[in-house]
Amino acid sequence: MTTHPLISAALAAPKTHKVVTTFADGRTREQETHSAASAENHAIGERRKIGRDLIDRVTGKTVRVVSVEVVAM
Repeated sequence: MTTHPLISAALAAPKTHKVVTTFADGRTREQETHSAASAENHAIGERRKIGRDLIDRVTGKTVRVVSVEVVAM
């Protein structure tokens, strides 16, 4: 089996969970994932940012993460 069908199958898998990151100004960012385990893995990295002043890559303004949730879709 070549790599191409494996990649196609992985991309075609349904997204079952999402990680919702909420900022102090009320904005949210969502990351959809293929499983609860991958959502929790992503959330671990996002939770490390809670309470820190960060620079938004899009606007360049300072933002603060206030919460991170894993939600089933």
